[in-house]
Amino acid sequence: MLILRNLLRFDSALCLACGLPGLLAAGWTAKFLLPGQAGLFGLPMAGVMLALGVALAAYAALLLFMSGRPQPPRGFVAFTVLADGLWVLGTLALLAAFGGAFSLWGSVALLAVAADTALIGWLKARALRGGVGLAAA
Repeated sequence: MLILRNLLRFDSALCLACGLPGLLAAGWTAKFLLPGQAGLFGLPMAGVMLALGVALAAYAALLLFMSGRPQPPRGFVAFTVLADGLWVLGTLALLAAFGGAFSLWGSVALLAVAADTALIGWLKARALRGGVGLAAA
């Protein structure tokens, strides 16, 4: 279970790192990712980035809390694996449908986060199944 706890902590750190720009510099983050986009569903992009930052920070706090338990519930870890997969699919769909709205570096940042998220999700899924090779992680 130490492996799962460490993976949840790493996932928490990744979520917080991705949420901080939206929390601390929502306007800059919106301009960096979507330079020509004024808003989404009637909300200014800075507000969307702030909301995303808050959601990621809250999820990071939940992950950190659950990683502190002696044995994280398998159902919770499985939920995080599903969430990671949905995040990756959502990112790819977003870029496929609206790729032109993102800056080059915004697209690179989204793909880097999707790759990290896919890796951590795969590692958590493997640890849940008792995968070989994670004892050294």
